[in-house]
Amino acid sequence: MNFFNCSAINRKILLMMVLPVLCISLFSLTPASAAPDTTWSVSFQLNMSKAVNQHIFMPDSDYVYLLMDHGMNPFKLVQGPGNIYTATLFNLLDSSQTYQYKFRINDSLEETVTRSFVPQPGYVSLSSWWNNEPINITTFTVNMSYAARQGIFNPGTDSVCIVGTMNSFHQSSKMQRLDTTLLYAWVDSLLIPGSVQQYKYRINADSGGLELLFKPARFVRIPDTLLEVTSYFNNFNPATRPMTFQCNMSYYIQAHFFDIQSDHLDIAGNFNGMGANDALFDPDGNSIYSLEMNLDTAWFQQGPLEFKFRINGNWNTAELPGNPDRTYIFHDTIQQNPNIFNCYYNNLNPTIPTPPWVYDVYIQGLLVYKRTLSGSYSYSNVNGIPEGISTYRWLRSANAQGTDATPIDSAWKITYVVDTLDIGKWLVFEVTPIAASGDSATGEPVRVVTSNSISGWNAGIDEHSLIARVYPNPASDFLIIQGRKEFERIELINYLNQTVLVEDNIGSSSVRLPIAQLSRGLYVLKATTKASEWGVIRVVKY
Repeated sequence: MNFFNCSAINRKILLMMVLPVLCISLFSLTPASAAPDTTWSVSFQLNMSKAVNQHIFMPDSDYVYLLMDHGMNPFKLVQGPGNIYTATLFNLLDSSQTYQYKFRINDSLEETVTRSFVPQPGYVSLSSWWNNEPINITTFTVNMSYAARQGIFNPGTDSVCIVGTMNSFHQSSKMQRLDTTLLYAWVDSLLIPGSVQQYKYRINADSGGLELLFKPARFVRIPDTLLEVTSYFNNFNPATRPMTFQCNMSYYIQAHFFDIQSDHLDIAGNFNGMGANDALFDPDGNSIYSLEMNLDTAWFQQGPLEFKFRINGNWNTAELPGNPDRTYIFHDTIQQNPNIFNCYYNNLNPTIPTPPWVYDVYIQGLLVYKRTLSGSYSYSNVNGIPEGISTYRWLRSANAQGTDATPIDSAWKITYVVDTLDIGKWLVFEVTPIAASGDSATGEPVRVVTSNSISGWNAGIDEHSLIARVYPNPASDFLIIQGRKEFERIELINYLNQTVLVEDNIGSSSVRLPIAQLSRGLYVLKATTKASEWGVIRVVKY
């Protein structure tokens, strides 16, 4: 936008601001109906495991860089656990642009592929493998030695196959016998990472030879890596005993800390190298995740078992942070004494006094001078205690991460009117949940930072001019939209500026809009009247 193309009134307002404010104001002149101009942050995650295995990348001496178009300089990624390299860009990308990118090892070896993305207001995470070549080979191995000793399998004449969701319950081709052992293997490199497969082994493609009759199928979650799943046919091995782990995730799901659609739960212990691919599943749909393992009887003397449960196989989201591992004394199962361990994840148990928590913390309102911002959040308490008088405060930060945030005097309400001192800064809303009663009445404070810095431009454009209220926001299943006039049309627009939901011919000033089918993220809701009056507001789907 050219300054000299502004109206006289606009020029007068702009000239009253100092140069830094002027720069911020120019970016806020986009009409209220347009998508936001900038993204808050974009995180890149690059898995270099295959490059390491192929000896084209040495973690101890080599570096990897992010290369982007639009004249951006190469950006060095930071090494993390598991050969995962990361980089994050803050407020550098325009949401109206499509960016192409690739990665480079040191100063010479570039990938042969090029990726692209469109920035999204909020937080965007992009995960890749070097050259888009994942290590995703799953080997299913079954030990038939004890089946042979029991006389139900003859290695000279019989064969073994696998039956399950991975082949639509049609048996596979014959599994390959490994050397002279009675181990039989089947390799699959086409299974989708993150998918959950159920399966059983079968002798001679005969229904009579199916293992685990009248028992649940085996479960496995396919990772983005090499995986070998080894079992004994019918789970029979005299040198092992079954061990069942059960973890109740009900309150973590209720707290929105665990998404049953996208998250998974695993166990890391001294019996599986502190983090193999032993995932727990919820086959009964009761939020109790379980896993049965067959552990060697040597653990009777080697014990105790030491372990923790983790969300998404990540130690950063492991339960009981900073506390000792869970333990269990593994014992013989003679005389109907099974090995079963059960708990609530992170000991979030409704019978134990537990502090309340808040989630979906969000700032609503136009990020410009003199506008009123409002904090919003959802409250939950395991013990069923309702919310008391939770406390709020607003802080001011010079960066988008809010790391240097300082409290604003007298800003102790859930709403806040933007001040001149906020221009060019980021605002932080903090809520500390407090229960109405109980032994653990106060929870941990939770903060959220504004998606952009505060603008000085306030020339009367009101993005809520037609829309009086939208709730709940954030929302999961539906939105209630109330207007100052009758709506004719309502649209939801995603971060790619695509209209993903439309309600036409409404004829009412109150609308209930179902959104359960939409993906999680930030959307712009645009409402229009028959007279072509319109208003927009940002909404969050979780």
